[in-house]
Amino acid sequence: MTDGTCTDINDDSDSLSRSRGTSPTPSLTQSVYSYRSSVDGGALLKDLHGRVVNNTTEAYGLPADVLEHGRLDIQHEMLKTARNGLFFAADDVRRALAPRKDSEPQPAVLDIGSGSGLWMVDMAKMFPHADIVGVDLAPANLSKTPPPNCRFECDDVNLGVLHYKDAFDVVQVSCVSQGIANYRKMQDEIVEVLRPGGVFLAVDGDMDLWDENQQLVPLKAEGEPGFTWMSRFVCAIRDAMRARGPGVDDYVKIYDWLQEQGPVWQSTGRERIFTPIGPWKQNMTPKEKYVSELMQRNFCLMVDSARPLLLSYGFFVETVDRWTANVKDEVQNLKHKYHIRWQFEWAVKSGKAS
Repeated sequence: MTDGTCTDINDDSDSLSRSRGTSPTPSLTQSVYSYRSSVDGGALLKDLHGRVVNNTTEAYGLPADVLEHGRLDIQHEMLKTARNGLFFAADDVRRALAPRKDSEPQPAVLDIGSGSGLWMVDMAKMFPHADIVGVDLAPANLSKTPPPNCRFECDDVNLGVLHYKDAFDVVQVSCVSQGIANYRKMQDEIVEVLRPGGVFLAVDGDMDLWDENQQLVPLKAEGEPGFTWMSRFVCAIRDAMRARGPGVDDYVKIYDWLQEQGPVWQSTGRERIFTPIGPWKQNMTPKEKYVSELMQRNFCLMVDSARPLLLSYGFFVETVDRWTANVKDEVQNLKHKYHIRWQFEWAVKSGKAS
C-alpha cells in the first residue's frame, strides 16, 4: 500500500489471535493482510537500535522496516537474474500451477518468510489464476498495491504450518533459516501442506565468504596476514545469529534431509550459484556484471541491517561503527575478490497433481 496502511479484513479486535484458526484455503479476492494495521502494528513491530524489527520472536534478528525490505527487493532482483527466473524446477512448478477446472481446487502458492513480498507479486503476475499467500513475522512494505490474487499473513511458522494441510501446490522457503527453530520438522510439515505433485523450493545464502577460486575464505585475526574486515564482519553476524537460535546452520542440511524423507518426494534437485560481490571479474557478461553490482549493493545494505543484531549481541557501538566503515570501504572499492554462494533445493511430492 502506498500510504503504509493495510486493508482491514474484519472488525474483530482479536483478529491476530484468531488468524491461525481460519481456513487455510485462499481465495481470489481483493489483496488483504490478515492483521489490522491500526491494532496489530504495534504488537508486531518494535524499535531496536534505530531500526524496526519484529516483536514476535527473538530468533530472527534482522530488521523488518522499509530499508530492509528495500534491500530484500535488490536481493530478489539479483536472485531472479542469476537463476534466470523466479524458481528452478520450472517445468514442475508450471505443471503444479496449471489452470484447473472450476470444480477442482485452484492452484495456490505459499511463500514462507515472504519479506518484502516482491517474489509473491511476481508470482501473482506470472500465474494470475493462482492464489499467492505469504507468511512472515512482520508486514511487507509494498510501494504499490499488490495483485488481487495476493494475500499476506503475519505468523510465526515455528508454531507449525499444519493448519495449511493439503492447501498448496508450491511452497517456497527463502533466506529465513536463521529464524527457523527446527527446519527438519518444518520440512516434514511442508510435505503435509503440499498437495500431490506439489513442489517445495528452498533458497539460502551461505554464511561464509568464498574467494575468486570459489574456495572458502578462512577467518584471520586482526593484524594477521590475510585478515579482511568483510570476513570478520560475516563471522560476527554468524555468531550473533547462532546465539539467538540453533537453526542458522540448518540450510546446509536441507538436501540431505530431503533424501532422508524418502519416497514422499518423487524427485529432488539442487543448484549452487556463486555471485561476485561487485564487478571485480575480467570480461564479465552484462548479466554477470548486473548480478555482481546488485550483490555489492545488497552486501553494503546488509552491513547496516546487521547493526541491531550485533549491538544486541553485546558488541560495542564503537566496534560496530568501525567494522561498518571498513567493510563498506572494502566492498565499494573492490578490495577483495569474494563471492557469496547461494544454494537452491527443490523437491516434487509424490502423487499426481490435480
